[in-house]
Amino acid sequence: MGEVDTLIPIEIFFRQSELVVTFLIILVGIAFGNLTIKGVGFGSSGVLIAAMVAGYFFQFEPVPILQNLGIVLFLLCVGLEAGPSFFRAFKQYGRRFISNVLVLLLISWVNTVAIIFLSGIPIGLGLGLFAGAFTSSPALISALQFSPDEQVIFGYGVAYPFGLIGVILFISIAVRLLRGKMEAEIQGHSRLHTAVFKLENEALHGRLIRDVAQFRTHDVVVSGLLRDLSVQPASGSTVLQTGDLLRLEGLPENVAAAGVDIGEEVHESFDGQAELDTRSIVVENTSVINRSLRDLGLQLRFNATLTRIIRADVEFVPSEDQALADGDVVVAVGSPYQLDQVEQFLGHEHHTVQRRVDIGSLAAVLFLAFAIGGIVVPLPGLGPFSLGIAGGALVAGLIFGHFGRIGNFIGRFPRNATLVLKELGLALFFVQVGLETGQSFVESLDIQAIYYAFYALLFAVVPMAGSFLVGHYLLKIPVSECFGVICGGMTFTPGLDIIHQVDKSERPIVAYSSVYPVALILVIALVQGMHLLLVSLGVAL
Repeated sequence: MGEVDTLIPIEIFFRQSELVVTFLIILVGIAFGNLTIKGVGFGSSGVLIAAMVAGYFFQFEPVPILQNLGIVLFLLCVGLEAGPSFFRAFKQYGRRFISNVLVLLLISWVNTVAIIFLSGIPIGLGLGLFAGAFTSSPALISALQFSPDEQVIFGYGVAYPFGLIGVILFISIAVRLLRGKMEAEIQGHSRLHTAVFKLENEALHGRLIRDVAQFRTHDVVVSGLLRDLSVQPASGSTVLQTGDLLRLEGLPENVAAAGVDIGEEVHESFDGQAELDTRSIVVENTSVINRSLRDLGLQLRFNATLTRIIRADVEFVPSEDQALADGDVVVAVGSPYQLDQVEQFLGHEHHTVQRRVDIGSLAAVLFLAFAIGGIVVPLPGLGPFSLGIAGGALVAGLIFGHFGRIGNFIGRFPRNATLVLKELGLALFFVQVGLETGQSFVESLDIQAIYYAFYALLFAVVPMAGSFLVGHYLLKIPVSECFGVICGGMTFTPGLDIIHQVDKSERPIVAYSSVYPVALILVIALVQGMHLLLVSLGVAL
């Protein structure tokens, strides 16, 4: 054994690394952003705040390549997520919800340009105030492509809390003032209903369910059958017998009308009667998309019943001619084994589904993003125009997300993977921008910030008020759905919790989800349009 003093000392050295600093700030920022008061917090912007504090006190150097990578990943994933429903939304909801959100964005465009032009504030500061008032990260990224980082971030940082306050106060006060009208509208809406009827019509004895015209005529589904104290799944090939208890699902008036032709309604529950189960399954198998339920033959194939489809949070009873769309949620009834088979056929377990982020496909999307972003188009009187890496990433994501597959390259990755890439990209971007602008933000704070906060409130409240007036009184959209459109247009999810206090149905969520992907994309183009118009008007950069 050697002497103690001959032991070799071990020293641990720590060398500052840009990556160590970056991910430490992300960790702290996420923890701060997750702090909420009544469901409202800074969310992803907590990383930006943490980075600005670190930039002010420690003057860390930003890493530009991480900032560019963050922009591309974030907007690429925004496009991939919005792609499947972005163009379809114009066709499905164009008359009401999309028209209303376009009104909101148009009012925002006019309002923002007018305030910036009349107040004489720099374009970058004004666009930053707009992005903060809308609490919109895509709008912030879009503004940073054209204006100095310091101005945009200062405006965003000043306006963000006032944007939150403005939206919350507007919706809270409006809901309180219009509560009576909302409750009256709720009473006038029908919702999906379930009832059990005893089969007493002798003419239906021995008939197959698919041959009973009453079910098709009244658009109801037989979701279960109780016979001899045993619950059985009801498929199209099930033979009816007198005395069967049939569970019907559909709109209340349709269920009641079909029940008249069947027999007497009984108040008996199927719960706990055997091993029938209900399961919600997300349609992700690319081989079943755009095929009808009749073509797929799900009931005959698996002896399980599809009772409803939820698409963009709209719930309806499917007909045999109904085609499935990517992302549909189907509610199926059957035994656990049968539902496992249906899930494997429709959902993520099927072999045709891309279950991971394919590196080759991701590289193809990134290549397309940089290629589109590098195109320069000369505009008369305005000079050269380019989408840049931000616009290129967004367009590439929309293209791949919409088509799903281009050649051998996949454009629809698992939702969790896309979400992680998007949040990582936003965090990387926020860290670098925050480190760069933290010092200048504090130094720029002065009495003028009071005026900027007032502008931010105008940026938030005026479009919401205009959108509500047009949507409710001209487009005849119910109050709660108008508020859902406003929350979607402002990309402000916590507002739904306020609406939910009065209207607990899915209708505000349907309105929100219908316009959210459209608003998410159009707000980026809106910022670019504002910048071009303000430059043409001679406003100072």
